[in-house]
Amino acid sequence: MEGDTWERAHDAADRWLRRYGDTWTRQNRDDLAQEATIASWRWAAAMATPERFTIAVATIAKRVRGRALRAERRQQRMLAGFFAARDTVVGGEPWFTVAGHRLPASQLQPWLQAALAALSSLDRQLMLAFHEGFCCDELAERFCQTPSCVKTRIHRARNRVRAEVEASVCKALALAP
Repeated sequence: MEGDTWERAHDAADRWLRRYGDTWTRQNRDDLAQEATIASWRWAAAMATPERFTIAVATIAKRVRGRALRAERRQQRMLAGFFAARDTVVGGEPWFTVAGHRLPASQLQPWLQAALAALSSLDRQLMLAFHEGFCCDELAERFCQTPSCVKTRIHRARNRVRAEVEASVCKALALAP
């Protein structure tokens, strides 16, 4: 029974995600379908009306896709906030100048994620919320800090992330043949 539920959830999520014809969804469809399947399978045990399972899976898949797209956009905004963006866009992807080298956003994202992971939990949450559009006063209230403390923490965290990404770029390009 559990295997049947798993397969039904995966098929429904995959079918729903195939409706989106954009390149990003097509490239990430397997991962999105897997994440939606896991969430649907967990939810299926507490389901009151089993005949609505397929509709619920579609809703879950839609929400998973939306969250993933928002995270992707947030990363793009962060990159644009850290590094000088060039007007050039190659194949629909922006390029950034980091440590004197022009690199595509997709190549910078793993280094950005690693640099963010190295931050303290509070600094990371402040950075992500700030780049989502919250002002420093809102963040100060939310995290029980003073506005000047929030500004200082964000400023220092940005500098640490920028320095770490630049160091990663220099190190990677020094090893490249």
